[in-house]
Amino acid sequence: MSFGTATRSGRTIDRTLTLHNVSTRDLNVVLAAGRTVDGVDVTVRRQRLRIRAGASATVVLRADTANLAPGSRLAIGVLELHVSKSRSVRVPWVVSAPDPSVDLLSHVSLKTTGGRVSDATPAVLSMVVGGIVPGAEPQIRPVDILDVQLWRNGKLLGELAQSRELLPGRYTFGLTGRGPNGGRLRRGDYTVRVVARPGDGT
Repeated sequence: MSFGTATRSGRTIDRTLTLHNVSTRDLNVVLAAGRTVDGVDVTVRRQRLRIRAGASATVVLRADTANLAPGSRLAIGVLELHVSKSRSVRVPWVVSAPDPSVDLLSHVSLKTTGGRVSDATPAVLSMVVGGIVPGAEPQIRPVDILDVQLWRNGKLLGELAQSRELLPGRYTFGLTGRGPNGGRLRRGDYTVRVVARPGDGT
């Protein structure tokens, strides 16, 4: 079971686990979250269940990440289900903690391909999006939303492009001298701002 991503500021994350009784008899189940792992404490709201034959039951698990160990990128633990007159079942759980020092945008450049920016000779905006953290517990940092914004005199005019769910890699965009509404831009100074938003809450 994945609790998703924890931020360094600490927060609680809830997940729902559904248990199905596929046997022909009623089962009594005791849930044990186990010990705290790397500062992540997982608790169960209902520790004892009785599940009728062929029925299902749901329990809510809560991961408290307020004391997440500094430098930890991953916390892995096990939820144990002790079933009456049967073997125990182990449900692994995981909480990931992204490295906040990883830049989601790098090697950003803007180059012209001709004397005048136009549909035929656009300016090329290129960048490296996302990142990969090597090590014993490597991480891939994708980007959920990438916005290419156009600004002038401190005012946002709109978005020139938007892309979603980008894996780490190099991306390019063509800027043709047209604004967010498709019309030609007037002469003047403009600012192109690139905003990368991860999907992990950081």
